Amino acid sequence: MMRKVIAAAFKSKGKRKMTRSELIYTMSFDLNWFTHEGSKRVVEQAEKERLIEGNEEVVPTFDIDDIEVSSDFKPDLSKLLSRSVVDRIVDDLVDKTGKSYQEVISMINAKQEKLEGLVSFAVSALIVAKEQGLKIEEYLPEVEREVFG
Repeated sequence: MMRKVIAAAFKSKGKRKMTRSELIYTMSFDLNWFTHEGSKRVVEQAEKERLIEGNEEVVPTFDIDDIEVSSDFKPDLSKLLSRSVVDRIVDDLVDKTGKSYQEVISMINAKQEKLEGLVSFAVSALIVAKEQGLKIEEYLPEVEREVFG
């Protein structure tokens, strides 16, 4: 969902790059999604997830044209900021494959069963993501921390 939030904010302005302040302003005032403080936290989280990069001017690290955003899209801040790495992988798989959340979870469960439970759910999610053509590099450090503590 974070990828969709970032894409929607940039698309709403018709821009490929914005200052950090403009991105925060867009989410809080133009789109009326979050408070100013909430928008700052979303931008910080998007940077942590490596979905945007840059110093004063930021750009998405993915093609925003690949993300479909409905006109009534309204993200939930609490869900957005409390997502685990597995949640983000599942969200990206839903977006990439067009499958439902439950179908994606079933794919991951099936992969874990096929591997006879030798890998965690997070690792199974990574494998499915890779098989579906997602770039998984951004998730590797976090899954590694989750698996190896």
